[in-house]
Amino acid sequence: MKRADMLARAAMSAAATFAGALVLCQAATAQDWPTRPIRMIVPAAAGGSTDIGARQVARLMSAELGQPVVVDNKGGAGGRLGAQEAARAAPDGYTLIYGNSITHALLPATSKSINYDPLKSFASAGAVFWYSTLLVCNPKVPFSDLAGYISYAKANPGKLNIATAGLGSGNHFSSELLSQMAGIKVTHVPYKGNAPAVQDVISGAADCIQMGEAKSYLDGGRLKVLATTGKARDPRFPNVRTVDEQGLKGFDATWWQGVFAPAGTPPDVMAKVTAAVRKATEEPTTKATMFDAGFVPEFVPPAQLAKRIQGDMTKFHKLATDSGIELE
Repeated sequence: MKRADMLARAAMSAAATFAGALVLCQAATAQDWPTRPIRMIVPAAAGGSTDIGARQVARLMSAELGQPVVVDNKGGAGGRLGAQEAARAAPDGYTLIYGNSITHALLPATSKSINYDPLKSFASAGAVFWYSTLLVCNPKVPFSDLAGYISYAKANPGKLNIATAGLGSGNHFSSELLSQMAGIKVTHVPYKGNAPAVQDVISGAADCIQMGEAKSYLDGGRLKVLATTGKARDPRFPNVRTVDEQGLKGFDATWWQGVFAPAGTPPDVMAKVTAAVRKATEEPTTKATMFDAGFVPEFVPPAQLAKRIQGDMTKFHKLATDSGIELE
């Protein structure tokens, strides 16, 4: 045998041995995972609804996996900063992201500057909660239900001032969806977050807002509620009818939260993450813990969530196009 052939065969044998060893190493790594703390990026500031949900899930996942799941708040730019960091992270199972309808559907469908794909840049472990908002108004507005809201808006085009957390925010899009389906024209008043927007609705500087955490304001009589915007009634307010029930058939502004990892994370690791996420969602204490925030625990498997994301992106893109909303 020629020396060149011998060298070639030796090289091929070495390559095969290395590849086999690499596969065995990866398998062993996935089998042993996790051996150290796991970081869960939360693309929102501490204390908000996204953070509340993430900490409940992280706590229960920690108990299931035997390693701490540490929340790392990375707010800013509507959630895109945290999502972009997670998409760039090593796909080793030690970085997760607690994503939601905004980071994994609305922003990718409507913003020009997003540099990740929610379906290709991440591996999904499933959705954990769904929630909706309440359409609430200053107590002095001359209507008390959705029919009155629509009638007033039709009789006074552009006179109703609808506050939101900002251009491109979740309640901006759900407010636009309501206006489109009702055939009304209102004035959008964007704020830098929900807190100042709510205060202006209470003071009367703005008329209405869609928000989730409204119970204390309603109990104190500082706001009045017209409808809930989701597919089902808010469990905290079982007597408040949905927008759909009040005549706008098919209206659904339900939002969700879920857990993802960077694309390329080993399937065996993702199977463990998914199992832990599911157990956290179905833990009996979760429903009671998240009740005040208005979250309804419901595990949605990865494949089903992918379909939901695609449908949400289509809806948000059309809504932005039809409404003339342009996001950088």
